[in-house]
Amino acid sequence: MPTSQRRIATGCAPTAIHFTRDHQHIAARCPDGKLQIYALSSGKMTSERAFPSTALLLAADFLYDNGQIWDLSANRHTQLASSLPRSGAALSPDRRFLATSNPSERTVRLWDLSTGKQSHTLPDGIGGAARLAFSPDGETVVSANYDNDIRIWRTRSGELVRKIDDLTGAMFAATFTPDGRALITAGLDETVYVWNTRNFTLERKLEGHGQTIASLAISPDSRTLITGGFDVLTLKNPVRIVVWDFASGRITDTLNAPHRAVQLTFSPDGKWAAFLTGEKEISLLGFA
Repeated sequence: MPTSQRRIATGCAPTAIHFTRDHQHIAARCPDGKLQIYALSSGKMTSERAFPSTALLLAADFLYDNGQIWDLSANRHTQLASSLPRSGAALSPDRRFLATSNPSERTVRLWDLSTGKQSHTLPDGIGGAARLAFSPDGETVVSANYDNDIRIWRTRSGELVRKIDDLTGAMFAATFTPDGRALITAGLDETVYVWNTRNFTLERKLEGHGQTIASLAISPDSRTLITGGFDVLTLKNPVRIVVWDFASGRITDTLNAPHRAVQLTFSPDGKWAAFLTGEKEISLLGFA
């Protein structure tokens, strides 16, 4: 369970956050497009840069918008082979591939970032992806979509590995365990599903969050899972943040948040978990 709680006051209500790879800072994207970097030790903003207001923050130093890519780690701004409307997106851990989805399309597009060209167009469900996720080795990409199914493809070939369509509701959150052995999804039916990635069959369920689940994150050592809820009637109602012992599936702590937990993420060293609730702050949970 968390050993401490903190909040970093921000000048905006961030829509996305990511920890930097040095474990010392956290990046926040503001609705107006500004990228703000905060020091974890002091909570003070150390830098700020402006980007298009529709840019998506996919890593602390990587943004995507309408076919444009800003890779701040390489100080590189590139344009993909064709422009796209604003969409959901995910970056593979090795930064070789970009996956994008748009609500007006029923496809997931895969881009090879070494060439800037589209490598595959993958048929997806109605409404596009609620969540896109890559496996740790970048060889698999998953779409948990609004069509109440999950689709899994091989990144390099575009082969559909599995379509899971016997779900009781849309999955709004998805991530792989750090060792790649399991895919974790959760969503409308308030249940966490753990899928064995050898054949993407259901391994177990974790029940007890008690709300629709909007976000989740697993610690780098796979010991701790956190799920964030939301009230399906209104985004303004309080929600629960639930901390799980992942191995046993036991709930170890339940915390209150003022509004929907729009994102959850762990720091690379596992010492901090962060989440957003639509306020002008970043909430932090410390783990010994």
